[in-house]
Amino acid sequence: MFYFETAPDSAKGRNLRANPSIVVHVQDGLDTVILEGDARRLTDDAELRRIQRDYVRKYDYRPDWSDTESQVVFRVIPQIAHAWRAPKMHSNLVNFDFRKDGTK
Repeated sequence: MFYFETAPDSAKGRNLRANPSIVVHVQDGLDTVILEGDARRLTDDAELRRIQRDYVRKYDYRPDWSDTESQVVFRVIPQIAHAWRAPKMHSNLVNFDFRKDGTK
């Protein structure tokens, strides 16, 4: 899973309300991961608390998601993932298809 926060009235927040399809590209220069899927707003308090604890552990930062007018959290549910290590992308490209129905 991939999680992110945004303002609900930002361009990203408005676009995701209209269409939850999303592509996320994480790149550090050598390792590349691209996720295609749907972003769903998280509203479950237990899951939000768990993610908040993970944020503290990883980033030494405690996000405040109590004001849903200014920040909301989304979870990306991946359908397809592409990954490779540079500079030899063509020799180590890996694709994962998480769709249960096998659609292409």
